[in-house]
Amino acid sequence: MIHVGNDVVDLKTTDAPGETDNIKFIKRVLCQDEQEIAFNSDRPGIFVWAFWAAKETAYKAIRKTHPGVSSAPRRYPVVITSGKDSNHMAGEVNTPKDPVAVRISIHADYIHCIGANDPKRGLDRIVWDVQKMDADEKFETGSPSNRESAQVRNLAKKQMALSLNCHPDDIRIIRHRFSFGLGPPVVYIKGKERNIDLSLSHDGRFAAYAFLMDR
Repeated sequence: MIHVGNDVVDLKTTDAPGETDNIKFIKRVLCQDEQEIAFNSDRPGIFVWAFWAAKETAYKAIRKTHPGVSSAPRRYPVVITSGKDSNHMAGEVNTPKDPVAVRISIHADYIHCIGANDPKRGLDRIVWDVQKMDADEKFETGSPSNRESAQVRNLAKKQMALSLNCHPDDIRIIRHRFSFGLGPPVVYIKGKERNIDLSLSHDGRFAAYAFLMDR
């Protein structure tokens, strides 16, 4: 089964701009080649968060088959193969296990990345979207993170329901707990697990999802 990942970074949150000036942070998360690309660019902050999003995307994809894999960012070197001077970059992340192909979209307010562990059959089949969080949408009580997670799940469920011609209430998205922590999201439709590989992400004002249905 092809596994997907995605990650979104809100460029306007309190932490995002400041971290790109934090040399300790940059050296902790970026490999030497990535640092050189960022520092020699006229938009170093964009590259820092583009690399970060690519690494997170690759980790989310690869941990589905290797749940104990390291999440250390420097163990996920990113190689940009096209679009380095544009707002739509493509490349590959060399994870501690298998390579993950990625596409990075840069916008005024956010950066979004999708990835798949099968570059030939995966990326073009991914269904994905990025939307602003609805601050007025009501959910059950819980922490802000839990409410944001509920909102991104609902966004994904609405799109999956359209693709499957069913009602969003027929769909449940569950993350099972294992000895190593929470597993990736699993999709159930009317109580039956489906072969839909799903990745969820949220940061600041934005929620994003990416999924791929097994043919």
